[in-house]
Amino acid sequence: MSNLVNKFLNENPSYHAGKTSENEIKNIEQQLNLTFSKEFRGFVEKYGSAEFPGHTIYGTKELKYMGENKNVVDKTHFFKVTQKWPDIEDWIVISDDGSGNPIGLLPNGEVWLSDHDSNFEKIKLASSFEDFLYKLLTDTLYEDDE
Repeated sequence: MSNLVNKFLNENPSYHAGKTSENEIKNIEQQLNLTFSKEFRGFVEKYGSAEFPGHTIYGTKELKYMGENKNVVDKTHFFKVTQKWPDIEDWIVISDDGSGNPIGLLPNGEVWLSDHDSNFEKIKLASSFEDFLYKLLTDTLYEDDE
């Protein structure tokens, strides 16, 4: 994780859920029938799940105040099975945009949003999970990279 992410979460220990074992990660990957990217794996190993400005990052553990259905398995299942969201079969749902749209992590590490208001248009938010977290912390998530 970047120094910025580590600094933010170390200064705000109540914003993350804590470490996840390799066995827990393997079990969750099996439940999802997907593999975590290297960056996401490192994040959940160290922090489990976390709260960032404007977004919850659903990981392997629930934060105490998050309540039920607030981990990556539950959120991914909600959008894929309950909501039958189109064209997100290879996504791990790691967050949402606050308007009911999933934010997913692809196997190649890219982070995308699927917008139901735009006929489920896919919008690339970041080239990597690390870049996604950086954009959350610097309030640049929806700014053009160009």
